Amino acid sequence: MASMMTINAQQYYGRVQDADGYTNIRRGPSSNYAIVRQYQSGDYLYYTPQSNGWSKVYSGKSSSTYMGYMHTSRIVRVNPTNNNSGNNGTSGLRRGVAYDPNDTYINVRKGPGTKYAIASQLLNGTTIYLQGSGKWLKVYDEDMRYLGYAHRSVVR
Repeated sequence: MASMMTINAQQYYGRVQDADGYTNIRRGPSSNYAIVRQYQSGDYLYYTPQSNGWSKVYSGKSSSTYMGYMHTSRIVRVNPTNNNSGNNGTSGLRRGVAYDPNDTYINVRKGPGTKYAIASQLLNGTTIYLQGSGKWLKVYDEDMRYLGYAHRSVVR
C-alpha cells in the first residue's frame, strides 16, 4: 500500500515584495491561470506555501478569507505581532473613515498631491487605515491593501 504524502498546511504572515511594485494573484498555482487581483508591494497577507513554489494567499485582515495563489518568491515572512497597529505589521497605522463634507466620496491618489492621478474613490463612511502625519496620508483598505494617498482634510 502506497503511503500518502502530507503537505505542510502551516499558515504564515507576510509582506508582498516585488520590484515591479505589484504582484498578481492567480486563480491557480501557475502563471497559466487567470489573474484575479493584484497586491501592491508592501501589502500584508496570510499565506500557506505549497510544494510547487506557489502559496495560497489570504486577506491581510482575515486569515480565513481566501484570495488565490501567489508565487512564494514574492512574499517575505514577517511577525504579525511586532509593532502592530491593527493586523498589518505596519507601524503607525490607525483606523479612520473616508469623509468629504462637500461630496459623497473622497479621491485616493497615486501619490501625495493633486498632481497625481486618482487611483480610486471611496464613498463617505468607508473604513480605512491611515499612515503618516503630514498633509497627505497613505491609505489602506480593510484588507490592509495599500490604496494610495488621501488629503488629511477628507479623513476622520
